[in-house]
Amino acid sequence: MTRAAPPGIDVADVVTGTADTGDDRVASRFVSDTDLVAEVGDARVAPIDVVSGPDLVAEAGDARVATIDVVFGPGDARVLPIERPGARRRGTLVALAAVLLLPGLARAERPTEGGLWPYDPKDILATHDHPDGLRVHYSVDGPSVVPLADLDADGVPDYVTRVADTAAEVLALYRDVFGLRPPRSEAEHDLGSLGGSEALDIYLVEFAGAADGHFGHDACDPDACAGHLLLENDFAGYAYADLAEAVDTVVSHELFHAVQAAYVVDPPVWFSEGTAVWAERAYRPDSRDFLRLCDAYLADTGRSLFKPPAGPVPAFAYGTALWWDFLIERHGPEFVDALLQVGGTPDLPAAIAELLLGRGDDLRAAWLEFSAWNLATGPRAGARDSHAYAEQLAGVIAEQDGSSLDDDDRFFSLTARYYRLDHPGGPLWFGLAAPAPGLEFTLQAVAGGAPDGPVEPPQLAWDGADPEPRILADLPAGGFWLAAVNPVLSDMSIQAHLCAAATREALACVDPLPAPGSTGDDTTGEGTTGDDTDEPAPPERDACGGCRTGSPVLAWLLPLLRRRRRRVP
Repeated sequence: MTRAAPPGIDVADVVTGTADTGDDRVASRFVSDTDLVAEVGDARVAPIDVVSGPDLVAEAGDARVATIDVVFGPGDARVLPIERPGARRRGTLVALAAVLLLPGLARAERPTEGGLWPYDPKDILATHDHPDGLRVHYSVDGPSVVPLADLDADGVPDYVTRVADTAAEVLALYRDVFGLRPPRSEAEHDLGSLGGSEALDIYLVEFAGAADGHFGHDACDPDACAGHLLLENDFAGYAYADLAEAVDTVVSHELFHAVQAAYVVDPPVWFSEGTAVWAERAYRPDSRDFLRLCDAYLADTGRSLFKPPAGPVPAFAYGTALWWDFLIERHGPEFVDALLQVGGTPDLPAAIAELLLGRGDDLRAAWLEFSAWNLATGPRAGARDSHAYAEQLAGVIAEQDGSSLDDDDRFFSLTARYYRLDHPGGPLWFGLAAPAPGLEFTLQAVAGGAPDGPVEPPQLAWDGADPEPRILADLPAGGFWLAAVNPVLSDMSIQAHLCAAATREALACVDPLPAPGSTGDDTTGEGTTGDDTDEPAPPERDACGGCRTGSPVLAWLLPLLRRRRRRVP
């Protein structure tokens, strides 16, 4: 939700800036060093030192109070679609200043009243009423003028008719397929007819590139809110393929915010924006916006699902749509209503875990499968189960890539990290510097022994409870992907130093082997020699130390690996 400035402050006069459009992020930047000072009564708000660059740092005296990664428009303002690398748009950062100055919900002014995106006095306004309880407000002349083509000669611009018809279809989908509540009406909050009727109001306005849609609150009670929609007046200069794609995308997204508001007042952004992006695909299965934003999640799977980066609305929050789509496909359309009913729970991740348990599911199991599906996306899709649109995604990014791996880091709750290994063939060793209980590992082969490409189902799975170096399996040469997944819901991360290599000596995270001849079996202390002196013997227990194998091919290998070999003296 858009944050309002304190009373008496004209935020529009405070600061403006530019919005940069890169490959997959819209980075808003202030272009001058300006101290923002706001007065509320006699109390002065701490000055905000706005620095140039992609990160905005707010300072109160010498204390740094916030680092804000400004990626997209604030609150419910829709993300700008990407036009082309290096393109630039001018945009007003008024809403951002409002976020900085006063957190909290407030009644949003409508474009006819002023607000962040007002109609210009030169706009000549008209309305179009849809029989399903919708009213579209638009300009026939002025800065917010809509495309005026009227091919059916009904006196209403075709673009306006398209917006109204699409909104009606979207609301019918939410009601009939998913069983969702309708948006709250003005009458339910005793607001009168704010838009001239009791219909849900949609305003077509010129965003000047700052956003392309917005849901604003008119009033809230403790449980829900009523509001109105804003939509770009013509989408000129935006990256959508055509007006149909633009309207389908933005209307379905913003109307889902209106539906959310019928359940919960102020849900966390990773839930509100992620489920709204899911709704885009629910209405339009070929949604490019959905795919693009899911790629933003796949680019950062080491970040906890419920802790997006700092900033008003980071791309990661939108990209959590991938998780919501996975869960809804797993549990059916009625699951959406159940999700929204718990959307206002203070500990939302725990509430979702309880919701899954009530449906015979388990968050840990669901997260492990979700993480496995995410690996099988983009160039690694096609050889195992995954998302229906897996090949259209960009795919995950390898944390490390090579013949061995060595990673010492924290693994946060509900995350996954992926490592690609070029294996020369033979034993594959794995070890941990210390136990890492709760961390789960899988090993997946690249199909056909290729260095990279479609991955097969997991061949081995094990946990981090046992840190001892061990041979996972004797494997053919080729590419393999190792996944490290934290499926545990917790505020604490898991510290782990893991390593894998083709030989015991190459494991970087464990103590090196004693030098040959330093110990022996006989009383003289002299070492013995034999055929195995250059290769340490596998442990007597299961070679993988608790691995779970899912491959029939490997099932016959494990007994061979259990054979006791003479230890190096």
